[in-house]
Amino acid sequence: MRRVQGGEFVDGFPGELSLTTEYGVSRGTIRRALEPLRERGVVGGARGRQSYVINASRTSGLGPMYSLREAITANGTSERSEVLAQRVVTSEVVARALGLEADTPFVHITRVRFVDDDPIAFDRLWIIASVAAPLLDADLTETSVYKSLRSRCGVEFDAGVEHTRSVGATGEVASRLGVPEGTALLTIRRKSCLNGRPAELRDTCAVGERVTLTHVFGDASAVLNCGGNGRPVEIPWE
Repeated sequence: MRRVQGGEFVDGFPGELSLTTEYGVSRGTIRRALEPLRERGVVGGARGRQSYVINASRTSGLGPMYSLREAITANGTSERSEVLAQRVVTSEVVARALGLEADTPFVHITRVRFVDDDPIAFDRLWIIASVAAPLLDADLTETSVYKSLRSRCGVEFDAGVEHTRSVGATGEVASRLGVPEGTALLTIRRKSCLNGRPAELRDTCAVGERVTLTHVFGDASAVLNCGGNGRPVEIPWE
């Protein structure tokens, strides 16, 4: 897992025979070692087929740290952000939502996310400044906030809860996303924790017709091997 996360196998994952030689263990031991990586969706492939890296991030697809940018660019699509705010603030509303003191300082970031030239999401997040202050100097136009949080702050959230619902677009959100007011947006509210304590509040409003959220559970390699390249099958309502 450490080698995968370090990017060692970007150009290809070694075969089972190669791994048995490298680690000096039996082929059965290597297969058992790969099983949890396949179940978590980190490594794909099956018996008799060459393994490959699916997800090199430090969490599974259902964890609080999945990155919208990484999900988009994994398909070879271009993603960028227009950063509207990147500063330290206090907010009683945010602090109350996280169960923190009203004067808790947060690093606040607001962005519009683009795929190619189409705006797909309006992002707002608040992370406690005591751990996220180095993000104030980060260039977030073409990178994941969570990747910058890991590299600059040495921080990775370890738990969280996420709620998704439909909300009508209003005001600046509708204008930034180029949709009429009232357009149904896929709104994701996320609370993340660090060492068992609340550390982040995040809102993402995505244009539903431009975004599909895919969650893989169980054996991710089996799902991906079924074909379709992860795209949803369109079944018309009758």
